[in-house]
Amino acid sequence: MGFLLTRYAKDEDRPESETDVSSVAAEAFGALLTMPAAQLTDVYPLGPDHADGFRGLTGITLDLDRFEYFLEAVAD
Repeated sequence: MGFLLTRYAKDEDRPESETDVSSVAAEAFGALLTMPAAQLTDVYPLGPDHADGFRGLTGITLDLDRFEYFLEAVAD
């Protein structure tokens, strides 16, 4: 299983960018989202509660004032 970080400009329906973050283990994303890694099979919104942890895992800073972010599980 792989993971994408999808970014949308606020109030837009089309993604502005997708970033492959599959180098991070599913277990780490599961811990960030407080769910078992085996249950990561969907799209998960990332908010202020996730921003610091996500940056620690990926090095990516989430600009939550301008964008909405989603972690998407994708098949390899």
